[in-house]
Amino acid sequence: MTDATSTSSSTGMSRAAKTIAVGVIAVAALLASALAGPAGPAAAAGGYDYSPGEPMIMDNGGTANGGYDQVCSGGYAISGDSGFFLLGQFCATIVPGTVRNNQGAYAKNLYSPASQRDQSLLYAMVPGDDAHQMVADPLTGEQPGDGRIVGFMPTVQQRPGMLVGKMGVGTGWTEGAITGVVGDLLCTTMEVAPGDLGGPVWRLDENGLRALGTIRGRDSSGHGCYRPIQETLYEYGANLPVFGPDQGRPTWGTWAPGMPYLGGTTSAGRAFTITIPTRADWTP
Repeated sequence: MTDATSTSSSTGMSRAAKTIAVGVIAVAALLASALAGPAGPAAAAGGYDYSPGEPMIMDNGGTANGGYDQVCSGGYAISGDSGFFLLGQFCATIVPGTVRNNQGAYAKNLYSPASQRDQSLLYAMVPGDDAHQMVADPLTGEQPGDGRIVGFMPTVQQRPGMLVGKMGVGTGWTEGAITGVVGDLLCTTMEVAPGDLGGPVWRLDENGLRALGTIRGRDSSGHGCYRPIQETLYEYGANLPVFGPDQGRPTWGTWAPGMPYLGGTTSAGRAFTITIPTRADWTP
């Protein structure tokens, strides 16, 4: 992947068929008591393999809240003292007890932040399911490189003009250049649409495929903005399990030198999700 300021194009980026064969993040060791939560759809039988960018279907509260569910994109898996968790976003009117896909529930909500600057939800997977730190287009199954995340890029290295990519259930795989800061988000020229909220942002270069953050909204021009993963890890005292050396639990990051402040605001929330009938399947 080359930067937007380069004369090279990113069209030479290799795209391989999605394969899930190695790098399992074991979650079966989570305590059953930690998985207790509000009632939701029946859990899958186990054996589901989650990858960042796949759909998170959230119960919006049934007929009392309009009789519909909402769909956004799942984020990276992180690891802390209490186990492994999936990063999710506020996609529904209520905080959902479970998230599901078309096969059934695969994770339960364990933590909903109140005062933290990072507003990610933490989900613990259903026993018997696993997460793989691999990114693939949820619409086509295509991957950048082999899809395996080998580390995360510190916020200070995410510089203006750098070309980045994202996966999401709204627009799939899109790419764009970093343009600047709005609030506590990095904004880009990436195409995004409802359903992309929460999806993984990444970069493939000579250092391999690395995690950059998660989609949090759109700027005033409708392009994607994301929360850097370093700050998310710091807020939760977590590290990022990867197919490479462990980078540990990072400190709070800083913006890259020369990063412009764009002003304005970003939009997100339920307007940035896909609405489907209650208990319906999501179809691309």
